Amino acid sequence: MTESNATVSHVWKREEQWVSTVLQFSSQYNDSTWSANQIIGPPKVFPRHGDIVGAWAQGNRAVDEFVIVGFGRPVHPDQIDIYETYNPGAIVRVSARNSRDKDDWEIVWQTEAPHVEGQSRIFSLPCSNLSCGTIDQIRLDINCSAAGNWCEIDCIKLIGYTSHNDMSYKELTANLKQLLIDDCLADVTFELDNGRTISSYRNILSNRCVYFAQLFDEYPSDIEKPIKINNISYEAFYQILYFIYTDTLEPVLQYETCLELMRKADEYYLSPIYDQAFESLKKIINKTNVLKLYVQSGLFSTSSDLNQPDNIILNDVINLCVEFIQKNRRDVYFNDQMEQLTKDMLLRLIQLVL
Repeated sequence: MTESNATVSHVWKREEQWVSTVLQFSSQYNDSTWSANQIIGPPKVFPRHGDIVGAWAQGNRAVDEFVIVGFGRPVHPDQIDIYETYNPGAIVRVSARNSRDKDDWEIVWQTEAPHVEGQSRIFSLPCSNLSCGTIDQIRLDINCSAAGNWCEIDCIKLIGYTSHNDMSYKELTANLKQLLIDDCLADVTFELDNGRTISSYRNILSNRCVYFAQLFDEYPSDIEKPIKINNISYEAFYQILYFIYTDTLEPVLQYETCLELMRKADEYYLSPIYDQAFESLKKIINKTNVLKLYVQSGLFSTSSDLNQPDNIILNDVINLCVEFIQKNRRDVYFNDQMEQLTKDMLLRLIQLVL
């Protein structure tokens, strides 16, 4: 904050947040007691010092260890507190960014000389040099060479300010999301192919989405029967409504829903859904579902099938699967699902991967 606290105290709200999610890391000692996820939440080890369960310990103890963490709400940063509980001093760079902007990392602090301290510490860094506005992600780069051992991080606190406008937007999004759940005042009901129904609000849908504006021209408000929606699952249709209300998709989706949303995005005139569904897909692809994604990408649809919107070839998905398989050949090739692929599917896969 560049203005005095006295000036902004009535406009800005000071917030302290602990890490809510671990987005990426270089290595971890195990996936439980010393995992990267131990950084989430308030201190579990501090003020104690030592190789103690409850902090993140690196698996490789290398010169290029790192962890990227996220926080629940973007803030205008004031200070970052890093709780180091074993061999403090290994942090060589702290960077920050806003996840929404996808900008490059902006450096908060860095050094070329890691060192070792004998007591746990709170490494506090002011953020006055940052120009990125609000942030909700922090990256720590760690060099374990000075310690020659684990350099354990207990937790990270982000201290910053939210404006009244930031709070209002968050509250508005939360209220709109609640409308989707609590539909007691809804004025339109949709019926999906499986007979399930979902209710909503005409004004919101028609103002936010061309598809529904055109649909309601055909089905005016004096029609009390549910409007039938064909060729889309309940799960995907719910996510479309969720996106209309909140500008985002729910954070955890099944891969089948992601594929369906990518194919339905243009039909509903909601192209951003394609990108968001694909981003969700990239987070959940693994050795168990990659071959299913490959088969369901539309690559093996017949020429008559391709005339149907539900069988659109998703080239981004094909490329994602190929890239994953190239990096995880052994795990994928020894998967039981390989035996379920047809000869044509196997040959095409080999051609793409090689």
